[in-house]
Amino acid sequence: MILEDGSPRRSRTRTLGKDARVRKRREFLQIQNAGRRIATRHFLVTYLCRGEAPPRLGVTVTKKIGNAVVRNRVKRAVREAFRVNAATLARGASIVVIARDGAGRLGATPTATELLPALHSIEAARPSVTGPVGAR
Repeated sequence: MILEDGSPRRSRTRTLGKDARVRKRREFLQIQNAGRRIATRHFLVTYLCRGEAPPRLGVTVTKKIGNAVVRNRVKRAVREAFRVNAATLARGASIVVIARDGAGRLGATPTATELLPALHSIEAARPSVTGPVGAR
């Protein structure tokens, strides 16, 4: 769709909203320090499960990965993999994905293929909340 000024209109349905992102440095540090870790070849996934809120994502890509174009491409690929699969992820999970060396050479599909098993294992690692009260 084209707006009156001639610029293309971007669809807001395919974005990751503010409530689905980890945005503050304090939150990143809290998740990285207190959370659990899952390592893949090109990413380190750190997560912390609390409550029943929708899952949230934060992405860290250092200059070691590449220039700004490469770093932004990695972040877009990680956010897209998260956005497409957010409905199947653990409720209350705050996830930080840290790109490792070589992540800049991956495309969107290999990034999603590598991250999905790690993201889905968060559900398996989450402690059960639905057990009987007082059971040991």
